[in-house]
Amino acid sequence: MKSEKRLFGKRIIVRDYKKSDLDFCGGMWFDKENGRYLSDPEKEYIDEKFQSAVDGIDDSPLGYYFVAETPDTGERIGSCCAFPNYDGEDNLIFDIGYCVHKAYWRQGYGSEIVLLLLDWIKSIGGKVVTAEAAKDNRASCEMLKKLGFEVIRESSFKKYNMNIC
Repeated sequence: MKSEKRLFGKRIIVRDYKKSDLDFCGGMWFDKENGRYLSDPEKEYIDEKFQSAVDGIDDSPLGYYFVAETPDTGERIGSCCAFPNYDGEDNLIFDIGYCVHKAYWRQGYGSEIVLLLLDWIKSIGGKVVTAEAAKDNRASCEMLKKLGFEVIRESSFKKYNMNIC
């Protein structure tokens, strides 16, 4: 899905993901340190099925994928996504995800990305937003709490094609 809209923050612009963003995003998502808390596998565990899915996210029918970059130089900072769904009462709900490149950790970019997503979701009629963060990822958990998110339930997942939960 494409939003066809740029989201302007104080220090970043969030725009639709393009195929040319794959090397940057893959470098974050599949990196052992940067992708530690993501469900994506490390680079050596990517199989043809997973690669095919990643190759098609620029126009995924399942959700929106975005890249955050600086407005002046276009330097990419991170990525984010939003997956729409409806609850039983026809309320539009979104589950969001985000990833900041490790070169930009602890500089407030994650908060700025999430706030821009929240504003955009509200502007298109979203009523509820959920996000998942690993309990061990203290920075992300603290950021989400600061932005008004609450822990609803605990769950677990296994990294794709890896024996890491």
